[in-house]
Amino acid sequence: MKAKYLFLALLFGAVVGLAVAAVMTFLDWRLNPSGIFHGAEGTNWTFVIDTALSWFGPIFVLASVLALPVAIWRSRRKRSP
Repeated sequence: MKAKYLFLALLFGAVVGLAVAAVMTFLDWRLNPSGIFHGAEGTNWTFVIDTALSWFGPIFVLASVLALPVAIWRSRRKRSP
C-alpha cells in the first residue's frame, strides 16, 4: 500500500475526530452539566480540553481504521492493469 493512501486514511480520521470533538465539546460547554465547564469565574479550560481529547482520540482511531480498507482497495485498484 502506498504511503499516500495511508496518509489519506489518517487525515480522514483526524478531520472526523476534530469535527466530532468540536461539536460534542461545544454541546457539553453549552449545556454545562453540574456547572463544571463555566461559571462566574469564567470557562474551566481544563474540563474543555479533557472533553475534546476524550472525544478526539477514540473517534480518530475508529475513523482511521474504518478508512483503511478503502485506502487499501484504492491502492490495489490503482496498481491493477
